[in-house]
Amino acid sequence: MSNLNNLTSKILNDAKEEADKIVKSAEEKAKQKYDLEIKKAIAKKQTLLENARRERELLSDRIKSSANLKARNEKLKAKQTVINKVIDKLKAKLVNMNESDYINYLNQNIDKSSIAGKELIVKKEFVEKVKKEFPTAKVKKNEFVTSGFVIEENGVQENYTFEVKLDFMRDELEVEISKLLFS
Repeated sequence: MSNLNNLTSKILNDAKEEADKIVKSAEEKAKQKYDLEIKKAIAKKQTLLENARRERELLSDRIKSSANLKARNEKLKAKQTVINKVIDKLKAKLVNMNESDYINYLNQNIDKSSIAGKELIVKKEFVEKVKKEFPTAKVKKNEFVTSGFVIEENGVQENYTFEVKLDFMRDELEVEISKLLFS
């Protein structure tokens, strides 16, 4: 019976050792899987943090860029408003030109020899003075301009009113005014 007990005892010891090996192997595999999953989680966390940091920087850059663009647009709008006011004041000054300046302007811009026989449309308040200054021109008495003058020949008009001239020269004027005021 002692052989049987020894044999049973040996089988139990062998089984216990085998069970311990299996448990130890399973624990090692579980620890390896755990460590691997922790490494994966840490790597994923780092990737998410890096992506969030990059996205935050991009968003911050976009917000700054948008704010700079809005500020630039507001600045340009304010400059354009000032330029428009200057041009409007210039128009008003030209429209309200006194008689002496108006006649000087006409003398500088109308060739007396080539105006003969052509119709001249001028400001109503200066018609009589213009007739004296340009006796060969046909100064219209029933048609007037608010500024500048118009030369008409055979139904074709050459418009030299200040409004038309300023509109034609507007781009150049804006550049010059901008240089004077904002440089």
